[in-house]
Amino acid sequence: MVYKITGIVFIAMAGFIYTLERGFSLLSTSIIRAGFYSGQMSGEVPGVETNGFFANLFVPVFLILGIIFLIYGFSKIVENK
Repeated sequence: MVYKITGIVFIAMAGFIYTLERGFSLLSTSIIRAGFYSGQMSGEVPGVETNGFFANLFVPVFLILGIIFLIYGFSKIVENK
């Protein structure tokens, strides 16, 4: 039971960190783009970019650990029956 809960927590944390990272990167690049438009700066306006899945090391590691804990927790239940 403990392994399943730990796996769910790891997967939820990976999703939470990924969502925060995408939101903040989208917000920061949008602020830069708005500054270009409001200041009427010449040159190329930067595009809005968001970070990818592997931009933060913790997201894939937490996701993999969560899946491993879930599989181990469910396999432990099957062995006990």
